[in-house]
Amino acid sequence: MSASPPPSWQPPERPPGPAPGVEFGEFGPRLVAYLVDMLIVVGLWIVIAIVWAIAAVGTGGLRSRGMDAGAAAALTAFAGAATIVSLAYFPWFWARSGATPGMRMMGLRVVRDLDGGPISAGQALLRLVGYWISGLVLYLGYVWILFDKRRRGWHDLIAGTVVIKTP
Repeated sequence: MSASPPPSWQPPERPPGPAPGVEFGEFGPRLVAYLVDMLIVVGLWIVIAIVWAIAAVGTGGLRSRGMDAGAAAALTAFAGAATIVSLAYFPWFWARSGATPGMRMMGLRVVRDLDGGPISAGQALLRLVGYWISGLVLYLGYVWILFDKRRRGWHDLIAGTVVIKTP
């Protein structure tokens, strides 16, 4: 009886991606990209707050009994600008180029799950709503990325999107 050669070690098969040569975005890089994006958003809020403070001082500032009309207008402008930045940042980048600055830094892009094409403005807004829903229940919607074969969070499932690695 002849001895057969020892079997050579084979790495496990890679899970199939959405297309040949394309891989799904992993949880770690997605988390780092989100943190980078949040630093940018907070930085924009700080810039807006500084502009608001300069405008408030320039209009007489806050008075002891309340704000004057100029300071009230500056505070309203600050609140409006901070809200616009918060609501528009992610959808604008997703719909425009498929990636926020943090996602680009990590080599990620969001595409339609159906065919890998660019997402629409409506899908981008729906994905933002999905972000809020994903965080509502102890961030379970984000943790879902670890268990989904296609690495989709609830926000991806809601909007019909998937995150892929860019070459």
